[in-house]
Amino acid sequence: MVNDVWQFVAMGLAIAGVVMNNHRVRWCFVVWLVSNSITFYYHVDYGLCWLAVRDAVFCLLAVHGWFLWGGGH
Repeated sequence: MVNDVWQFVAMGLAIAGVVMNNHRVRWCFVVWLVSNSITFYYHVDYGLCWLAVRDAVFCLLAVHGWFLWGGGH
């Protein structure tokens, strides 16, 4: 039951991140980092290794996006 709640939270955060991205809100990357971290833990816990790898890549891309949108290039 607890995992179901965290999956729901991760899904809600992922959707919120997309909406924020559509409005060019830089904090979408932090929201995605949290969402993907939750799903990473879930996928590792259930032995879904390739999905965990995907989540890890998405986390790295969220960090990358945060810095790209930070300006100062």
